[in-house]
Amino acid sequence: MSTLSISWRNMGRNRKRSLLAVGAIALAQTTLVFVNGFMAGSYDQMLQTITGPMIGHVQVHHPQWREERAIDIHIDQLDAVRAQISGLTEVVSVSPRLYSAVLAASGEKREQPADAEPGMIVGVDVSAESARGGLLESLPAQAHPQGNKVAVGRILANRLKVKEGQELALIGQDVDGFPASDLFAIGAIIESPVDLVKTRGVVMSIQSAAEFLVMPDQAHEIVIRGSNVERADGLAREVAALPALSGMEVLSWREAVPEFSRMIDMKDWFDLIFLAIVFIAAASGIANTSMMSSFERTREFGMLLAIGLRPARVVQMVLFESVLLGLMGVLIGSLVGSGLVLVTAHTGINYAALSGVKAADIAFGGVSISYMIYPRFELRHILFGFIAVIITSALASTWPATLAARLEPAKAMRP
Repeated sequence: MSTLSISWRNMGRNRKRSLLAVGAIALAQTTLVFVNGFMAGSYDQMLQTITGPMIGHVQVHHPQWREERAIDIHIDQLDAVRAQISGLTEVVSVSPRLYSAVLAASGEKREQPADAEPGMIVGVDVSAESARGGLLESLPAQAHPQGNKVAVGRILANRLKVKEGQELALIGQDVDGFPASDLFAIGAIIESPVDLVKTRGVVMSIQSAAEFLVMPDQAHEIVIRGSNVERADGLAREVAALPALSGMEVLSWREAVPEFSRMIDMKDWFDLIFLAIVFIAAASGIANTSMMSSFERTREFGMLLAIGLRPARVVQMVLFESVLLGLMGVLIGSLVGSGLVLVTAHTGINYAALSGVKAADIAFGGVSISYMIYPRFELRHILFGFIAVIITSALASTWPATLAARLEPAKAMRP
């Protein structure tokens, strides 16, 4: 305790130098906690968008579907397939989807067929897609597609100049190649992070889509959401082993969108980069302060050694002083960084406004990612900073402490 109290008093010998060292470490720790919290929030948002409305945790297709995207390449015996998948303990929801390209036009302007725009029927299980993370999560219950009522993507609706309550005419082909057309009521204009839905989507219940396309008990895609996204690979293996899915393509979200998987895995590298910043700040600040302090106190150390103080005690004094400086800096930085993360986790950070961009989101890989980021607090970033500073402070002060302990009392006390 006496060594610790002496080290504490010695920190005040040169307050400016001590404050500079503490400030450098505090700034580095603040950067570590806040930037990593920001990155955690942005990657969480990306992951939720990908594994929610876009991909799910696991996807099932006909082996040729992703390459051809043809209406007649589909999964048969949907009810039996769905029943087997739903029987797995990890499965939370099973959502089959049907897709078909169509021409869409306002049903209010039948005399102007030239106003038609290319669209895409997206037939979904309304109940499954209305749950958290689904395509219809943002829609109120009264606006859900059912029967002859559909939801139209915002950009497609703008191009057709249609709004809720109006009619929409769809012209396409059924699975056998015969012409198919019908009028639908627009129940909602949908804003979706999935580009296909937002730009061309006509979302309807899978029963209505199956009737329009003459595809009973069939689907082009089955989206499976499990209880934990981290166990998606294991769930994909369980699904692939089901007898009803023999010969089908079963992919976890990482396999379905490998480019996004690589981007999300980069977060660990960002954590290491900013942890390295803390190491560098602590090493430079502590080493300089410890070295200068040791040189200035040469006579003091010589006198202490002359009256019988053990060299190990001198080493302890220098090490304790350095570690205390580091802990003060990392404590201040942790408090400031955590405060920034917790405040912005509620308010959000408009990344577009900071970078001078006017868009609300950015499109990449078929998904729209919002520029509004909500940082996420992670205790491990604070713990990493504390551990890094303690280790770095001890290592950076080892050499000055060793030099001080090896002083010859007679030479050290000379004026």
